[in-house]
Amino acid sequence: MNNSLTSEFMRLFRLCSTLGLCGVAAGVLAGLGLVAAALGVLIGCALFTLNCFFLYEAGHSLIKASSKGRGGVIAALSSLGRFLFLAVALALVTRMGHSALFAACGGIFVGQVNLHLGYLRQRRIARCSIT
Repeated sequence: MNNSLTSEFMRLFRLCSTLGLCGVAAGVLAGLGLVAAALGVLIGCALFTLNCFFLYEAGHSLIKASSKGRGGVIAALSSLGRFLFLAVALALVTRMGHSALFAACGGIFVGQVNLHLGYLRQRRIARCSIT
């Protein structure tokens, strides 16, 4: 992957701060002796990152799509594929136990909330600069 694409991908999905938050959470959980939960948080963070990568690549495919019909098929299959990927991955995490499953869901949640809060902040800054 090109370095500019990597930095664009990391910046667009705020992955640096997400990885930092999940790393701190996993460290705290491991320090408390909850190793399965710590691994779950790291797995959830990895699933969030992979989901973002799939979304990023689907976006590139949609931009490059020559026809609207093909773009619609790409969008539909992409969302279905990402949903199935997360479902299967989380089903496999259940083998590690319920604490790992809940922690993995928490890792995904932290990534989503971090992404959403970043865009809320950008929108607020843009709105203030207009007025």
